[in-house]
Amino acid sequence: MQAGTDELVAVRQEILQLLRQQMDALDSPLGLTDTRLSECYERQVRVQELREKMQALSNARGELGSDRNEAAARPSCGAVIPASLDTAANL
Repeated sequence: MQAGTDELVAVRQEILQLLRQQMDALDSPLGLTDTRLSECYERQVRVQELREKMQALSNARGELGSDRNEAAARPSCGAVIPASLDTAANL
């Protein structure tokens, strides 16, 4: 589970780094040349890929957690209601 958390942190850090680069490019006194604009588009594509990866990692972590919760919530064999209690008198 720690590896998944570490990977999420790394993805978030890369996204932040790319977004800082985007801001630097947009705030540059040199202006937005064709080359810089192309780099912005490439970074934006990478940010989208990372967002999708982060979503998949989050979903996987959620599924692991829900599997554990479901297993804990399942009744054990001792919780089975005997057939003798399921009679017409109980209806």
